[in-house]
Amino acid sequence: MSKNSQNNDFELFEKINQKFFLEIEQNVPHIQQTLFDLQNEYYKLWKNYVNSQLSLQKEFFNKSGFDYSFTDSAKGIIENMSEEAIKFRSILHKMIIANIEQNKNYAKVLNENSNTFVDLNRKIMDNWISMFKTNQNT
Repeated sequence: MSKNSQNNDFELFEKINQKFFLEIEQNVPHIQQTLFDLQNEYYKLWKNYVNSQLSLQKEFFNKSGFDYSFTDSAKGIIENMSEEAIKFRSILHKMIIANIEQNKNYAKVLNENSNTFVDLNRKIMDNWISMFKTNQNT
């Protein structure tokens, strides 16, 4: 196999590689926006559903004439549980954001140091090749 043939092969792979990443770069922003829009619609659905159910229950209790009042201690328990759930969710969101930021920084460091890794791998490759070439010549 000639070196020219090998170069043509790698040109093919480079061309495919460029097309591959170009397609990703063109489509990922649209996918991200679509996912954001979907998430937003489900949030609105959830909020509307909960609000409508509360409204319906309130209307039912008012029209029924029955007294379904909570005791003050029950109200306190419900309110405390709600506050703790909100605190938990807030802490969870902070942990998720911190994790995402850490991963983003990790990727950034890898990107910044990719040339160093390539240089290191090139030196290792050159060392191995020199050993094999030396053995072939003897």
